[in-house]
Amino acid sequence: MQQTNDVFYEQLYARKKTFKEYGIQALIFIVTIGLSMAVFMFCMAKLQPYGLMIGTISIGILVYFGYKLFMRLDVEYEYIYLNGEIDVDKIICKSERSRLLTVKAANFEQFGEYNEATREKVDSYPVNKRFDVRSNKSDKLYYAVFNHKEHNKSLLIFEPDERIFEDMKRYIPKSVWH
Repeated sequence: MQQTNDVFYEQLYARKKTFKEYGIQALIFIVTIGLSMAVFMFCMAKLQPYGLMIGTISIGILVYFGYKLFMRLDVEYEYIYLNGEIDVDKIICKSERSRLLTVKAANFEQFGEYNEATREKVDSYPVNKRFDVRSNKSDKLYYAVFNHKEHNKSLLIFEPDERIFEDMKRYIPKSVWH
């Protein structure tokens, strides 16, 4: 009887925010505070005798939604790797998980290191969907072009750890390495 050894790895990492994302968070904070103050003053001036109650409730609602929007920029990615197949999940605010894609390394049409030498060429690929799931912390990035059942021609920019990368190399056709 032949025994098969499955290779299973998980990789979870938080994405480092960019300067643009910090700016967006600051803008959300400022708009939330400003809008809360404006709504409260309007309620106090125009909605008597219930202005204080309506204004306070309005502030609570605005702060709640401002906080939720603010926290949506806290993103983690998880790679789940099993025998040449990689699932990529996006986790928002450590509570909301969604599957971005599932792809088999054997289906890669192009694969290579994503660096200064390849960035311009890779970024200009005519694809229907781009999956950029890097942490903004690592210099060891890879790209893969493949056909996806929902998105057709797709591009994945990712950073598998050494364990995943070493096993994935067994499944990637040598003809697609760049």
